[in-house]
Amino acid sequence: MDIIQGLILISSIHLLAAASPGPDFVLVSQQTLSNGKKAGLMCSIGIALGLSIHITYSAFGLATVIANSSSALWAIKILGGGYLFTLVLKGLKQSLRI
Repeated sequence: MDIIQGLILISSIHLLAAASPGPDFVLVSQQTLSNGKKAGLMCSIGIALGLSIHITYSAFGLATVIANSSSALWAIKILGGGYLFTLVLKGLKQSLRI
């Protein structure tokens, strides 16, 4: 199986998983009902972008590299933790302004 077939297969599976009702559906519905169509659309775009990143690294086998390389896993954990820390700081800043 070449890379294009693998990418199409993984993308199809992720699309079916994303289309089924679940936490993403609940989040988008809640945002749409409480904040309007624009907020719901932005929320769904964010979910789609997150899924596209997951699809891309899955298709290119990064999951295998991470599983076999402790230093790569450590770097991803540090980057992810830094990103989450940044989100927390932004959230705290935003809550203090209100």
